[in-house]
Amino acid sequence: MCTWRLFSQKLFFLCFSDQSAEPSFYKLGEGNNTVCMATGFSKYSALDKEETFSKYKTVPTRIKDEPFFDEVVILEEGDTCPNSTVFMVFLFSPDEKINFLSLTVLGLRFLFLKSILFNVLMTIRALSS
Repeated sequence: MCTWRLFSQKLFFLCFSDQSAEPSFYKLGEGNNTVCMATGFSKYSALDKEETFSKYKTVPTRIKDEPFFDEVVILEEGDTCPNSTVFMVFLFSPDEKINFLSLTVLGLRFLFLKSILFNVLMTIRALSS
């Protein structure tokens, strides 16, 4: 659906998507660290009637060139996420490979810093003589 407007001798075309989609709700986390996420809705005001989202006055966002909005709210005690699908967030446990890789990266950073300091000191020594 497109319409046109004339602004200061320039013609603008405004096009809107005909797709209409209701929000999908997802509950992420557990305990005090819980988030309710609404995704994939087409109307900016689709969540105005939802108590959880209107309570915190959150604003829907849309990624550039995507037709649908997303909105996130951090839940407090007693808040509910409407019609939500629960996603459990599992944290990984560190193992030997991850520890080795992180130590390797730390060593490479230290070596890089050491080479920069050595180059600066040699440059200062060369310029002073």
